[in-house]
Amino acid sequence: MSVKYEILKGLVKAANIKKRWVGMSTEELLENRRKQNAKNRIPKLRDDAFLISRIEVMGCPVLKLIHKENTDRADLFLIGGGMISAPRPGSIKKALRFARETGLDVFVPYYPLCTDWPLTRAYEMIHETYRVMLRDYEAEHISVLGTSSGGNLALGMVPYINDGHGDTPMPGYIMAISPGTCADTEEEWQRMLELDKKDVAIPAAYMKTAVGIMRHGDDTVPDYMIWLQRGDFTNCPKVTFIYGSDETLYACAPSFAAAMQRYGVDYEIIVGAGMFHCYPVFSICREAKEGWDTMIRRVKEETGL
Repeated sequence: MSVKYEILKGLVKAANIKKRWVGMSTEELLENRRKQNAKNRIPKLRDDAFLISRIEVMGCPVLKLIHKENTDRADLFLIGGGMISAPRPGSIKKALRFARETGLDVFVPYYPLCTDWPLTRAYEMIHETYRVMLRDYEAEHISVLGTSSGGNLALGMVPYINDGHGDTPMPGYIMAISPGTCADTEEEWQRMLELDKKDVAIPAAYMKTAVGIMRHGDDTVPDYMIWLQRGDFTNCPKVTFIYGSDETLYACAPSFAAAMQRYGVDYEIIVGAGMFHCYPVFSICREAKEGWDTMIRRVKEETGL
């Protein structure tokens, strides 16, 4: 590992970021996030190569980052936040960088959060955003990339389509970076607890709390939305998973691999040795920059750009 990475990891540990997810009641955590989200603003982006605009889907903002030089390919970019935090301005700027470097038009939804809604609401809004994209792009020319809980939502589009939305075609490609699913078995939970000793960002304990948060009082939320390993991945397009080896969520990678194999899905799992949660999008040390470059290269290869 580079010296810069070791320093970064030490600073993150010293800041005790994991404590932000635990150490308070569920309602206290949700109220804390509501206050933070209320202060959050959609940044004003400027880039001479893009037409940048905003639309609304189900009353939620969706940023459109459209190349002035026309392309017939687009990406649905789903930013995570534990299903309780809205996308930060820095994450939106990374979405623009992603659009610039891949050559894809990019749609970024501010989907409904589980601070106020059950998870079904987010799935519905993301599905509707995807259907808006289908007006201008062929399904096979649309990729979906998600980070953390956004990675869960990206991959979760497949079982959602299979769950009564068969009139919607599958996207052409999915990339799930550190998808934030909950432990489904005791074996997964024990792996998560072991990885918790190394993880500097996401505590294993939150993945227990998240079950109730994502239900938000609604016991009809389908199980696959919480335990995505249980999903129906029939007709799933190629999927690339990216994990850091030192993150709690990596505990669920074997279950995803088994699910992909069960449904005959073409998939790959890329693991950053010694790396942290969602490391490719935090490209501030050599190893993370290499992860970003791998992410961009894979998306371009799989989308034909």
